[in-house]
Amino acid sequence: MTTVQRAATVSLLCTSIVVAVKVSAGVASHSVSVLGEGLQSFVDVLIAFGVVQTIRVASQPPDPSHPYGHGKAEVLMSALQMVLITGTAGFIIAQAINRLRAPLPIDADWGIVAMAFSGVVNLAVSAHLASVARQHTSTALQGEILHLRSDAVSALGLIVGLVAVKLTNWLILDPLIAIGFTTVIVLAALRQLKGVVHLLMDGSAPIEDIRAIEHTLESHVHVRGFHNLRTRTVGSTHHVDIHVLLDDDLTFVAAHELAEEVEQQISRQLGGARVNVHYEPFHAELEHQAQEHRSEPRHHQ
Repeated sequence: MTTVQRAATVSLLCTSIVVAVKVSAGVASHSVSVLGEGLQSFVDVLIAFGVVQTIRVASQPPDPSHPYGHGKAEVLMSALQMVLITGTAGFIIAQAINRLRAPLPIDADWGIVAMAFSGVVNLAVSAHLASVARQHTSTALQGEILHLRSDAVSALGLIVGLVAVKLTNWLILDPLIAIGFTTVIVLAALRQLKGVVHLLMDGSAPIEDIRAIEHTLESHVHVRGFHNLRTRTVGSTHHVDIHVLLDDDLTFVAAHELAEEVEQQISRQLGGARVNVHYEPFHAELEHQAQEHRSEPRHHQ
């Protein structure tokens, strides 16, 4: 089992314990906000289980049917996470609206204890996952961290709200709190979904990585220019395709060796990216671009 798989398994086990505590407290307290938080966490258990399975698939090496590897399994799982979160949020808001119409008395103490326990556990687990995600650049773990931290923030908000209900006996506060924390979760999920869609549509690497590639090419003593720079990200791996212009009088072997050198430099710059360099003769390519495309590659004398 890899480090990422172990981290995802730890998250699954801890989330399972937390959801049991929350649902039990929601039933005991008759609080729609606590019960709603428990249902949201139950979805997190399903997601955490899916993350464990997804990471196992994503870690498989490339094969003839998946030459770029299986890393997008993580991206697909992250998209499913956002969809499940949004759907559950809709159900919770509907229940909260019903409770607004017909408020019921609640026992806030059960909810306060459960939310405090949930917040402490989720913050501890998310800190561990963040450390692993930084080392291994896991999209699925990043989604899991968002869930856990959002859950911890929600728990704190619920504690404040339940204390307010206990002190004021304003029963309407309970469903209003449920609607409030659910709205926050939905907004966070939609922001995450935007990034996931970018990856699913083979969006380019972050601009800082593009600039790092360009700097590497521009500072290389034998690279006369470049064009057709394309990047995409599959799982935790960047893929880079680039046309590089070299001196016309280089031998085929020398040009090939320089191209491999450039590939290695860019790969190191991006933490192990898979780089494919297509090398071309400098003057011949400038003439071709001018005649056929009325443009020219980026180059330096």
